[in-house]
Amino acid sequence: MSDSSLLNVAKDDAPQLSAMQTMVITVPDEWIDYNGHMTEWQYYKLFADSGDVFLRAIGFTEDYRHQGYSFFNVQGQQRNLRECRIGSELAVYSEIIGFDDLRLHLYQYAVDIERQITVATGEHMLLHVDTTARRAVKMEPCMYQAVSEAFAKTQPKLAPKGVGQPFFKIA
Repeated sequence: MSDSSLLNVAKDDAPQLSAMQTMVITVPDEWIDYNGHMTEWQYYKLFADSGDVFLRAIGFTEDYRHQGYSFFNVQGQQRNLRECRIGSELAVYSEIIGFDDLRLHLYQYAVDIERQITVATGEHMLLHVDTTARRAVKMEPCMYQAVSEAFAKTQPKLAPKGVGQPFFKIA
């Protein structure tokens, strides 16, 4: 399914109603850097861990993985929108922007629950991989069906505000 059907863009960075909550976590001291806020690599790990939860929730099972299939994250972009400090409670929401028989395009939001603001977003392109051959292959019919059903439930009505954002250029 193409992500080209998302013609209108959301007015803000809040998760849309269709996004699935995939994690709630309190920011521990070890996630804080020397600037006194959550370090950038921890946002990426938070999104990666949440992505795994999402994949499990939509039907990527250990049995399927043991058959020799997985999803590899091959491209990603993270947007750090607001500072996040120790003790902040974060909820992560995940949704499918698009997919085909090889690729899965995910978008995620990290929301500070108390302040009700999105502190970061992540956009990821995953490839379906044969882990023995170490190459991209089409999803097995059962996985394609699971992704199709999840897409029907989590596809946003509007394109997320940050989806496909290019990097800022230095003049």
